[in-house]
Amino acid sequence: MQQPLTPKSSHLQMTFLGFVALTIGILCMLDVVFIYHLPPLTSISESATTGNRAGMLLPFALGAMFTYAIAYVGYCHCERVLTRVMGVSFAVVAMQLCDSSYLEFDRVGLLGLSHGLSNAVHSLGTVVGFGAMFIWIAFFFTRGVPHPTPEKLKRNSVYLCCATLMAAGIILLILGVFGVLGSYSVFIAEEFLLIPAGFALLVKSGLFLRDKSSR
Repeated sequence: MQQPLTPKSSHLQMTFLGFVALTIGILCMLDVVFIYHLPPLTSISESATTGNRAGMLLPFALGAMFTYAIAYVGYCHCERVLTRVMGVSFAVVAMQLCDSSYLEFDRVGLLGLSHGLSNAVHSLGTVVGFGAMFIWIAFFFTRGVPHPTPEKLKRNSVYLCCATLMAAGIILLILGVFGVLGSYSVFIAEEFLLIPAGFALLVKSGLFLRDKSSR
């Protein structure tokens, strides 16, 4: 089995991604509502269609996740495949816009798709990307070791708690995509996904609950 490469730069990148996941939804909403005085966002992706400055954070964040996921070595072949699926899915999300009343052109996104088709591709990429991230955190972050330290056991508890919240977020996201719930359900679902994922990434990076022997 190939051993993972975990240089200090990798931990720093994961810490950065954790903070991005924690803050991107909040920053986009604050900018849209308080700076541009627009109605509250129905999804974080909608911020990229409003012409506001915070909207540029979304492709930046997705690009950062894509770059990290493609370069991530991981513990085994399965984990590498999973993170690449996650990275490519988030790249698709960045390439094609969600449906939005702020869109001015009939054809949108990198592929120039119609609003409905672009929204379908965008939504599929979102569900697959977050689904892969859920599996990554729930099953690969919690990988067993022969003699787990107390800190490792605590970290696993955090990962499982975050994964549980993410599972609820994925269900809410799917219901929101199909219009089963209210107009803001997708944004709420994204927060249920991003905030727990952010905490899990910060713990995995070693910022919190690091093994005493590694300090």
